[in-house]
Amino acid sequence: MGVGLLSLAACNNPNTPLDAATRNAIDSISSAQINLARIELDSLCEQRRRTELPRLVDSIKQKRLREIQEQLKSVPQ
Repeated sequence: MGVGLLSLAACNNPNTPLDAATRNAIDSISSAQINLARIELDSLCEQRRRTELPRLVDSIKQKRLREIQEQLKSVPQ
């Protein structure tokens, strides 16, 4: 339905302003698509936070522990 309205609006002269119904349809369709995209992106961000963040923290922790071990080797005993 929305695509049909948009395609009909595209057939008009590009200088002709869109009527209120077409503007409302475009607004409704874009709002719905933005909301869907927001939900999907939020889900992807949450998934990456759960999977990648612990891995990155472990990697940083391991690197820092190696640095500490190297520094401890140079401390006189």
